[in-house]
Amino acid sequence: MNLAFARTRVNKAVIFAGGQSTRLSPLTNYSPFYLFPVFNRPLIEYAIDFLAGQDIKNIVIAASKDSGIPESITRVRANNGPHVGIEYVEDEKPRGTAGILRDLKDFFKDESFIAINCNTFVSEVNLDDMLNFHYAKDSYVTIGVQKSGAGAAESINATEDGLVNGFSFIHSSRERRSRLRTAGIYVFKPEALEYIDKKGYFDIKEQLLPALKKASLPAYVFDLKGRCRAIESIEDYYSIHREGLLDGYAPPGMSEIAEGIWIGDNVSISPQSYLLGPVIIGRNSVIEDDAQIIGPVSIGNGCRIGKGAMVRESVVWNDASVGRKSGVLYSVVGPGVKIKSGSSYRDKVVVESLSPADLNIAPSNNEPKKIAGAENNGIDSLNWKAFLAIKRLMDIGVSLAVLAALAPLMLLLAAVIKLDSKGPVFFRQKRCGKDGKDFEMLKFRTMVPGADRLQKNYASGIDGPMFKLANDPRITRFGLFLRKTSLDELPQLVNVLKGEMSLVGPRPLIMDEMKFSPSWRSIRLKVKPGITGLWQVQGRSEASFHDWIRHDVYYVKNQSIWLDMKILFKTIKVVFKKAGAY
Repeated sequence: MNLAFARTRVNKAVIFAGGQSTRLSPLTNYSPFYLFPVFNRPLIEYAIDFLAGQDIKNIVIAASKDSGIPESITRVRANNGPHVGIEYVEDEKPRGTAGILRDLKDFFKDESFIAINCNTFVSEVNLDDMLNFHYAKDSYVTIGVQKSGAGAAESINATEDGLVNGFSFIHSSRERRSRLRTAGIYVFKPEALEYIDKKGYFDIKEQLLPALKKASLPAYVFDLKGRCRAIESIEDYYSIHREGLLDGYAPPGMSEIAEGIWIGDNVSISPQSYLLGPVIIGRNSVIEDDAQIIGPVSIGNGCRIGKGAMVRESVVWNDASVGRKSGVLYSVVGPGVKIKSGSSYRDKVVVESLSPADLNIAPSNNEPKKIAGAENNGIDSLNWKAFLAIKRLMDIGVSLAVLAALAPLMLLLAAVIKLDSKGPVFFRQKRCGKDGKDFEMLKFRTMVPGADRLQKNYASGIDGPMFKLANDPRITRFGLFLRKTSLDELPQLVNVLKGEMSLVGPRPLIMDEMKFSPSWRSIRLKVKPGITGLWQVQGRSEASFHDWIRHDVYYVKNQSIWLDMKILFKTIKVVFKKAGAY
């Protein structure tokens, strides 16, 4: 197949710029993925410039509501001129990567098209080989992949010629082997969109690919060459800067004032400072006397490096400052962060208003350490320990009191369950606890024995991992009452006493139920699962998968005793109303 044929068939592309991003939490608290500064340019600019360089004439940026994209793409439009059309669409509620494609079906019509994730940094990649491979294989979806290191979250099973057999996301607690992972670039045949549900959440890898396989339609992987990387973690973000600068990346629009030293407009550098490239310094930044900048270093716009300070092999976001005689080594410094004089940070720590907990590395000075889950309410390490201690005491005290008070009722419920249907009194299942550690969760049995094996027979109505079926035929007569009153959850108080669960937290799930959103999985596994939580009191089975994600993420980032108390009191109200339970 010749190059001209591929070019005439691919003229449109979509950039996924919305959804719930939690992988780089708390970095994503301060900037959406598409605006992450990479070499002092927003990430989305690289995607648009890349597509324009591939002769793509029409680009759609798909985002969630109130994303701010119209403002952010103004400069990109100006840089690329009238030969590239850039449009954007906003969804009231995220539909998943595949769901948004279905919504854009009329835009693509009968043409194959390219899709890029908003967390993908791409440059110096030629898609000709991937496009020709896509057409030669008559592939419905071709996935750009690259080899990854140990502990990668993604697992792609493919034949020697690239035919996809399966795709899954593996939590680090389950797998640490090296494997392939997506580079965040896809080529789609328009017919593939017919296999996407018109409503609800729908993911490319975990839902569309199995749907195509079920219909015996091929999807392939293609090993991409060049500088292309999906940013899945802070380590990825850091590595892109380090590797790119060491490889001689030359930022556009900057001046090279010495070998490997690139600066923007209106940069002030003291003659008494010491700079060793590769280093890029954004516009309106100031480097004071005796400061040492040892590359690879990327410094954003409007930054100040104080007298005698050292910045080594680090990434500094816009408007940050490093105080006099401070040290920032192998780190990421957040937007607007003010590092105090005499402080020292190292080992890829995300400092100050951001959280080092995501890397499990503490600051090297004696300033308070921020903890994952506490970054929004300002809990330092001492108060965080006190919070955890109070939460555990509350778990033990309430569980013991409720178990003692309701023991006669629980014995009665057990007897009725045995009389109502064959099978054990308790339903036991392995669920994922904190950090992905399995535990055996207890509930009063509400279904016929083997109900989990029958679920595939009633698979309609699934929104992401949510299996919700009104009038579920697997539920026993007494089980319906237990579910309506939430009395089936009482045995989980034993899990709470054992320290496997908490009274309040994200709903405990099996690992496979969290595969639809690895970022959601990663953040919810930072804390113990709970008997009740925000999702349960805000609609329970009536809420959408997107709402479930939003409530879990909010709880992990805003934990407090006061929030737990509000959820517990609201749970009592919801249970008495029997709201959303079936």
